[in-house]
Amino acid sequence: MRALPLRSSALTALACLALVACGAPEPPEGDYPAVFHDAAAADDVEAPDSGPASDLVPDGTWVMWHETSTCVKVLSIHLESVTQTLLLVKLQSSPGGVVQHTSRDCLIEQTPIVGVSTTIPLAVVESIPSQNYVAVLSGSQPGATYSTQRNVELWAMNLTDPEFEELPKEATDPRVYDQDNDGNPGATLILGANQCSMYVVQRAIAQWNGKVESGTRIAGMGNNITTQIVLGATGGFCASQYDTRNPPDTARFVMQRVDGLHGALNLDTNQDGEVDCEEVRAYGSAPFGPREPDNARCEPQP
Repeated sequence: MRALPLRSSALTALACLALVACGAPEPPEGDYPAVFHDAAAADDVEAPDSGPASDLVPDGTWVMWHETSTCVKVLSIHLESVTQTLLLVKLQSSPGGVVQHTSRDCLIEQTPIVGVSTTIPLAVVESIPSQNYVAVLSGSQPGATYSTQRNVELWAMNLTDPEFEELPKEATDPRVYDQDNDGNPGATLILGANQCSMYVVQRAIAQWNGKVESGTRIAGMGNNITTQIVLGATGGFCASQYDTRNPPDTARFVMQRVDGLHGALNLDTNQDGEVDCEEVRAYGSAPFGPREPDNARCEPQP
């Protein structure tokens, strides 16, 4: 599918530093509708290598897989595209159940819309700035709750207020930079079989709520809102605008420990002591059981 300019709400990214656990904070009133909701952990999220039913020790290397949905209106038809993202995440525990996360994107794949797909090149994926955020664990045993703060990821732009600032709409905006270093403004995405290229900036806001399922796995659900602006394109089709939205409460995630510790899967296939994005990509999204698009999810509610 093409990467679509998505209409979004922005939300307050508050780090919840409660002693043990906390609920998701409410979004602000005003121009930003309450699109985030408390999401219960999904019982049917599947992932491999769940590990022993032992206490979870956060510190170490994990892979985060998440699956998000975008509804696209093409003429009068509402279609769904599903995005799979793999991230390499380092966890470090702090007092009070707070866990520091440092993550980097490794792979982003999207299902096609009407047979046309968008490629997010590795030059774009691996040049996305790393993210630092926190989550709160209510405990270390299976059944304990896990809640992240709202995290903002920016592509190809520097914003003073990452959550609420109006996004650049022109390539000449001084806040825009050439993220993938290809000589074009923004991040360059490829439509179809090199039919055309588009130059974009993007803001994604996500929050995740789940449960500890074992000593090596956390899984649950969440919500995401993504806004993408096309700054320019090599062909008219790439610059087309579509009505899009991210339906609430359709995203899900799995956090899987992958450093071989505490009975976990070990993705360090070259045995250099570190798991890297190449090893994460070789593992892929398939073991996590991604679903197929279902256009019924995008039908307008009566």
